[in-house]
Amino acid sequence: MTISANFGIRWLAVAGGIGPSSLLFWLIGALVFLLPLAIMSAQLSVAYPEEGGVYAWTKEVLGEKHGFLIAWFYWVNNLFFYPALLIFLVSNFAYFIDRPELATNLKFVTITSLIFFWGIVFVSLAGIKASKNIISFGGVVGGIIPILLLIVFAAYLLLTGHSSATVFSINTMKPSHAIFDNISSLSILMFAMAGIEIIPTFANSVRNVKKDLYPGIIIGSIILFVLYFIGTSAMNVIASPETIQKASGVVNTFSIIDNKLGIHFMTRIVSFALAFAELASLTVWIIGPVIMFFKCTPKGILPNWLHKTNVSGTPTNAIIFQGIIVTVIILLNNLIENVNNMYQALIIMTTILYFLPYIFLAIVYIKSKALSKHNIFLRYILFSLLMVAVIFGIVISFAPSSDLKTTHQIIVYECEIFFGPLIFIIIGILIRNKRKHIWQ
Repeated sequence: MTISANFGIRWLAVAGGIGPSSLLFWLIGALVFLLPLAIMSAQLSVAYPEEGGVYAWTKEVLGEKHGFLIAWFYWVNNLFFYPALLIFLVSNFAYFIDRPELATNLKFVTITSLIFFWGIVFVSLAGIKASKNIISFGGVVGGIIPILLLIVFAAYLLLTGHSSATVFSINTMKPSHAIFDNISSLSILMFAMAGIEIIPTFANSVRNVKKDLYPGIIIGSIILFVLYFIGTSAMNVIASPETIQKASGVVNTFSIIDNKLGIHFMTRIVSFALAFAELASLTVWIIGPVIMFFKCTPKGILPNWLHKTNVSGTPTNAIIFQGIIVTVIILLNNLIENVNNMYQALIIMTTILYFLPYIFLAIVYIKSKALSKHNIFLRYILFSLLMVAVIFGIVISFAPSSDLKTTHQIIVYECEIFFGPLIFIIIGILIRNKRKHIWQ
């Protein structure tokens, strides 16, 4: 589940587009972000084995108000994450049915996205235990197999006398000026490894939390880094950074393999696997934030009907309610062209909110009395590394993209980045402090 939820082969396209220097950033990201996050999450999951993950940890150490904000941040972010994930899923599905032109067809993308999304919603109603087969199978078929194929074909091309499409050397692995022209790509590489902390949210579904969850998170994190590092290398052996497109770079890379080796069915098989991987990942991220926000939040803060659970312990009304909101976002973004800019603005506005839970997590880790038996010096090192990584991520979020040309565009972007998260934070505080009395 750790690999299915957090490994996204789509990020290899971003890394491959940067080139060999991305390998250095994968390594830096793993050391300053993934490693501290994995160890912190694993230790806290053992110290606080109850369901809820980051919410439960924050509630125990910092209080229920801070826990509620954590759950709110996760839920809001995912509302705008689902449509982007569905677009990637549908794009790969279009290649699978041998109709790649449909990947840019708004009606096809909208209708197919909604079909896939509501299919996952209804599966999710049965709970995480019922969904585990989709998650596990999707992680292997959609995540592991494609990247292993990528590595095998890259090795085969080199062993059969083909030259690498990309030059690997100390000079090419050094960051170039071109990378810093669009520094947000560096943040994407580092935080492509984020999300490990969501796994303890399902603690009640783990047979033996203290025995199984800790090694599951640590081993899964190591595999995650290895797959990203070797996968990026393999992709650049097959295709040069200039030929890799961020949106469909993985499929395009397999198309190059098709042409070089004459395996013309490979692209369709891989596109199906990639689509299935996104289904598995989406299944985890649909259930996780809902459990954290609607099931774990104390009753009285939100309407009681949103807390209702079925026999499997799944908050059914909350999942359906979330599905309706995501459906509206998808329809507005794809069917009403004028709203597209508004949707992009909302994504930008939630960028900082994605990083805030990690600040809470770091503070909880260092203040937790349940971890007093652990080496305090090591805890401060891990705390410092994660805080530096998160602050770096927040700071570079303010760096305007190279697509923004005018001063007006840059000012609008900076205002969205600053005031957007502030608005969502205020909304979360108002819901926690004011709406409680109205629901009662």
